[in-house]
Amino acid sequence: MKWDNFFIRKGFLPKIAISPSVNLGLCVVIPCYNEPNLLKSLESVACCKLPPCDVEVIVVVNHPEGSHNNVVEASIKSVKEVVEAEKLWGSQHLHFHAVEAFNIPFRYAGVGYARQVGMDEAAYRLLNVSKPMGIIANFDADSRCAPNYLIELYRLWEQYPHTDACSVRFEHPLSGDEFTAEVYEGIAAYELHLRYYNQASRFVGFPFAYHTVGSSMACSAEAYVKYGGMNRHQAGEDFYFLQKIIPHGRFRELNSTCVYPSPRPSDRVPFGTGKAMSKLVYAHESITTYHLDSFLNLEPLFREVETLYGMDNIETTKFIRSLAIPLKQFLFNVDALRAIENVRTNVSSAKSFKKRFYLWFDAFMFLKYMNFAAENYYGKQPVFEQAQKLLDLTDENQCGNVATTMELLLRYRAMDCKEWSIKL
Repeated sequence: MKWDNFFIRKGFLPKIAISPSVNLGLCVVIPCYNEPNLLKSLESVACCKLPPCDVEVIVVVNHPEGSHNNVVEASIKSVKEVVEAEKLWGSQHLHFHAVEAFNIPFRYAGVGYARQVGMDEAAYRLLNVSKPMGIIANFDADSRCAPNYLIELYRLWEQYPHTDACSVRFEHPLSGDEFTAEVYEGIAAYELHLRYYNQASRFVGFPFAYHTVGSSMACSAEAYVKYGGMNRHQAGEDFYFLQKIIPHGRFRELNSTCVYPSPRPSDRVPFGTGKAMSKLVYAHESITTYHLDSFLNLEPLFREVETLYGMDNIETTKFIRSLAIPLKQFLFNVDALRAIENVRTNVSSAKSFKKRFYLWFDAFMFLKYMNFAAENYYGKQPVFEQAQKLLDLTDENQCGNVATTMELLLRYRAMDCKEWSIKL
């Protein structure tokens, strides 16, 4: 088949011996490392309403070489739990498979590698039964999902069959007896930071402002192969993967269902939710975010992108010098003048210029600027304060200020539910 080169180049060998059903249309990939609550996550998926296609849950049980005996025993236990899940909830249309990725070389070990193993397997199985639009959904071994999770994924691709990938709505639990009040308050602040970053990016007109959360994303098998598959990053693998797809315009948001990631502290990755919660609980560091001004500085640039097409280098330099000091300095540091001229000489219209400009000033460049502005000008700021300021600038603050982080988060969740896109 036409996708063979992808698997040949990787030296891929299938890990699941059982042949896929000809009706297979959706695979849920779950990386699992030293996970005590895997069975609960599998039960959450098992309780979902099934779509018209068959579904496979592929659990990649993994640990690095040299792991402590406790970790190895946890891996063995997780494999047994997948077998148990198949006995409890497996059926003609739903199957659970364990893929053992034990003793991974330490330089590769991490969630990116585990997702890669599972997504490669899922793509291979879907493409081998001629399902290029078959869905590869990513989930986590400590997450839960709404009962309509599977059916809504299916419906998205049924309604929009040319979709390459999507982000699925997510909400961290904000109460319960599983964690302390400190954890629930902390995760509210961290999720508010994520949503504030997303909404502030949209407010200033950045076209690629979407959530990229590993436990709540999905792609088609065809797109997975087309864009080179998952990377092996030990953190941020979700961001890197989706940013290969988002700029090409066939990306959607799925807000009609929900994934509930765990708020637990973790030191498994160098950054992200678990790390932020670990710093909060164990080092008593507060959750901070980027100053709103660092976002607002970008609005004049994004507003005038097409105008840049008609400028010469002297005019472009003058325009850059007119921007806010942090952004101006950043653009000179990254040699934006040369990059803009390179884009200009390779397009024939303002519209084409805009598309190629954002392939240069993409989500990576956006984040690089935000970090530059924070490190050199604004510092990191209390998330509640900055999120409230943004709300004051939008049409969403009709109810006035709110008293708590959780209340403010609920407002941002409602904002994120609204369909959004910028056409390039």
